[in-house]
Amino acid sequence: MFYRHIDDHLCLKLVSPFDAEAFFAIIDAERDRLGRWLPWVWAMNSVEEERKSLADLTGWPPPKQICTALVLDGQVIGSVGLPTIDLDAKWAEIGYWIGSAHEGKGYVTSGVRELEKLVFLDLGLAKTQISVDVDNVRSRSIPERLGYSLDGTLRRSLISDNSGRVADRCVYSLLREEWDARESANP
Repeated sequence: MFYRHIDDHLCLKLVSPFDAEAFFAIIDAERDRLGRWLPWVWAMNSVEEERKSLADLTGWPPPKQICTALVLDGQVIGSVGLPTIDLDAKWAEIGYWIGSAHEGKGYVTSGVRELEKLVFLDLGLAKTQISVDVDNVRSRSIPERLGYSLDGTLRRSLISDNSGRVADRCVYSLLREEWDARESANP
């Protein structure tokens, strides 16, 4: 099973249907907060729906996406994954969300850094990107902190919430050689 230790307390693990209760508990308790940025949250109305969704996301080697649970001291606190993998064009997109009790503690940033290793070292890809709603300042701070380049803002390109609001999307990217330079400077 895919399992990556980040530190003594934090790890990423490939999701499975057995994680449905933990994921659904966070989603259900924080539907308004998460649903503001992630419209799929509104379609997740039961543990069984979450279990089916997670079952659809499992598998290795990765076909087109990888979903991992962000786990702190044995408790699922969110997700950091690759919702898009293009092995032919050699790039992947990183996406993430976390329960509010764990925001601002660097857990998502650590998870993103671990997934960068997966993208560049294990999958041998040349680029990773992160796309976020232009108004989601917290999510935007992660690629900015990690030295990603803002490639641009795609106007009216993202359904951002349950109301059908179409938002602008910031697209950030990091190339393999940029990652290599950053990792060499900060071992």
